[in-house]
Amino acid sequence: MSAPPTNRSLARRLRACGLLLPAGALLLTCWILNVSRLGSRAEGCPEGCATETPGRDNELRLMSLNMLHGFPRFTQLGERLALIASEIERLDADIVCLQEVPWVPPMGGAAGYLAQRTGMNHVYVRANGNRRAILFEEGEAILSRYPLREVTFTELRPQAGFFEHRMALKAAVESPWGDVTVFVTHLTNGDPEVNRAQAESLMTFVDSDAHHLAIIAGDFNATEDSAQIQSISQRAEDAWRLVHGPEEGFTCCVDDLTSARTARLQKRIDYVFLVAAPKQDVRVSDAQVILNHPFETSAGRVWASDHAGLLVTLSTLGGLD
Repeated sequence: MSAPPTNRSLARRLRACGLLLPAGALLLTCWILNVSRLGSRAEGCPEGCATETPGRDNELRLMSLNMLHGFPRFTQLGERLALIASEIERLDADIVCLQEVPWVPPMGGAAGYLAQRTGMNHVYVRANGNRRAILFEEGEAILSRYPLREVTFTELRPQAGFFEHRMALKAAVESPWGDVTVFVTHLTNGDPEVNRAQAESLMTFVDSDAHHLAIIAGDFNATEDSAQIQSISQRAEDAWRLVHGPEEGFTCCVDDLTSARTARLQKRIDYVFLVAAPKQDVRVSDAQVILNHPFETSAGRVWASDHAGLLVTLSTLGGLD
């Protein structure tokens, strides 16, 4: 039978507990602060990884999609990624702008997976989460059959919440026309006033590099009658409207990824905008809503995402300045 602790040993144990409690609190605080952090750098393979043959000299096809990370259940993510990769190839996209691009174990980064599957260069930056803290993160990505240069990004202000970051990723695409600056973004779906301010923050970022043809693509979480989309439309051309006039062009949203083909998209919140620099003979020759129906897979019927995507074709009579 062990002897009861002496006053001295009891005091030592109490002091040890007194040190462990603040140390534990400090570790917990550090973990919470790192649960969701904007990425400190873009990652990927911006050039030298593309295996696709060069595209068309007088035509450029850009695809944009909020691909739905699906945290925490990641519903049918593997099947959906395979569908997205197949559609990128079938549609022969030159540039792909993706939002809600996940990193999940054991697959790793969806951007790298899709780039490898489609033979494209890619860059990715984290917007939310942190794979080193919670084994999950998501962000924005650009895939391209052409080299990507001058990759930068910015956090859109104001921040919508402590754990929520919204950002814009930019890359210069070395197309056959010359440099085309591509921006991909995903604005908050929360407070409309925060969304409006983030849209202005985005355009400030775009205006800082207005030397070349610029394309802005993404999920703006704002309908066409909102002040922020009307403001952007005065400064950039809405690709869908240039081709289709008043046609709906709905892109959002499917509640059940196994819904039948009759499930209706009811809002237009995903856009591709064109900012043409002076003396550039570029036009939008086509714009399509894509991935707007379910697919039959070995795992059953599934939509690629809760959003439909956009495919915009640009044409030119000559190279860009």
